[in-house]
Amino acid sequence: MFEAMDEQGNRINSQLETFQSLTDKLLYCPYCRTQLRVRQGKKRLHFVHMTACTGESSEHQFWKTRLAVYFETLRFKVEIEAVRGRRRFDLFISPGEIGVEIQRSKMNAEEWQRRSLIDQQAGYEVRWIGFHESGGQLLKLDGWMKAAFMKNGYIDLIERGRIVRYVHPLPFAQRLVFCQRVSLSAKQFLFPSPVPRQFFERPWTTLIKKYRLRPFFSSLPSRYVQSPLYSSNLQVSTLPSWCFLPLSPLLCLSVHPFEIQVAVYLRLQGTYLAEQLLAFLTECLTRSKVSYELSNLHLLIDEWMAMIDFLQNHLPELFQTNTVDLSTRLEEDQKLAGALRLFVERETGINEVKE
Repeated sequence: MFEAMDEQGNRINSQLETFQSLTDKLLYCPYCRTQLRVRQGKKRLHFVHMTACTGESSEHQFWKTRLAVYFETLRFKVEIEAVRGRRRFDLFISPGEIGVEIQRSKMNAEEWQRRSLIDQQAGYEVRWIGFHESGGQLLKLDGWMKAAFMKNGYIDLIERGRIVRYVHPLPFAQRLVFCQRVSLSAKQFLFPSPVPRQFFERPWTTLIKKYRLRPFFSSLPSRYVQSPLYSSNLQVSTLPSWCFLPLSPLLCLSVHPFEIQVAVYLRLQGTYLAEQLLAFLTECLTRSKVSYELSNLHLLIDEWMAMIDFLQNHLPELFQTNTVDLSTRLEEDQKLAGALRLFVERETGINEVKE
């Protein structure tokens, strides 16, 4: 563990200290209040208990026990606190040789990626379970959740006494996504399979309306959004509807999903070609010091161009350059959402998607 308390009750993070600065201090577990000692691992300084204590919350322990009992009733063999090589799993389920990790405490993306790499190298299948306090389709991706979503394509979260799978995230802020929610069976949890994508028109148009009406500021350098926006005498509230597309691959970039789309529109002047899109994205992200992987950019551009082509064929009037007011743009947002629903239905073969 990486957190401890001193005699005065102050929290101490091992990543912010040195071995020498901690050796003379009395340190205690924040959870069970028993004494800790400092250990210098191969990579990181951390704390270990001098007596037996897992450091887990009661909620963590409850779900670990509940899941163990549940899978045992289904005739699976379940091992609790299973040690496999360099990893200790909350549960290890056979047949299938699947590890289960219940993540109640905070964990950053780097730590999750480190553990995931160890599991991958050792050949272990691992199912991660987090917690969602409020429920619903809006999800804040903190710490490890975004990394897990990007790698696995889904994330399983405990909410209101059950485990729900979140799939097909649509970013509408830097850490906020709108998702589909899927109830899980034991088979779906242990052996994930693709879930057909849906598109919900009304919630998405509501999110776009709120973005259009809020005070605008950009986290990107001014030359990419603010300067060209104001020099062109444009306002975010009346930009074309296709500046606000539901592009799941934008999850891989640490930028606001609408800001980068607005920046692209301003640079390309509404004429989208894959080569130009790639050139601008690499320039903008590099100069903004936003990390990216080229393979992820290609996935993003493929979906972006597919949506643009579909909209140009089905709603060509959206691409006219006439200046319009906010009320007209809001009407266009609704038309665009309907077209995007058709786009998804064509992709999945679903004739009707219920909200």
